[in-house]
Amino acid sequence: MTLTLDLGGNDVVVNSISVGAATPGSTPGSGSSLIPSDEWVSSSPLGASSTSQTIYVNPTVGGTFKILAASVVFGTASSSGTMQIEVATGTQAVGSGTSQLTGTMSLSGTANTVVNGTIVASPTTIATGSRINVILAGTLTGLANCVVTLVLARVS
Repeated sequence: MTLTLDLGGNDVVVNSISVGAATPGSTPGSGSSLIPSDEWVSSSPLGASSTSQTIYVNPTVGGTFKILAASVVFGTASSSGTMQIEVATGTQAVGSGTSQLTGTMSLSGTANTVVNGTIVASPTTIATGSRINVILAGTLTGLANCVVTLVLARVS
């Protein structure tokens, strides 16, 4: 969609709208419109008493994604905690989905240092209604202010 705007003063007046083909990551012009190619997801802060949980549900109008990157940072390290990221479909329980990292990310390193996970070679497609879960394991004693951030690449 192309919008031609007249920004006279503080008013926004739409003069014309034209619609063209829309593809993920395309740029304006040549009859196409811009659809964001990436989306970012962050968890609420996790701590020592946190349990494995869903941090993202792909809405019915969300498109289809795959995980492009996963990072975690924590204010206080755990004694031996780890984290895995999984994609669950339908009614799969948390912990029963498909792992998206080649191994777990350690939550027992240096505080305030970003830890990056390694994404599997063929990440699972996150279709409408699918979820992204954080799977916590090990001893989380001492863990505080832990935030997971994911970058999702739009597939369609």
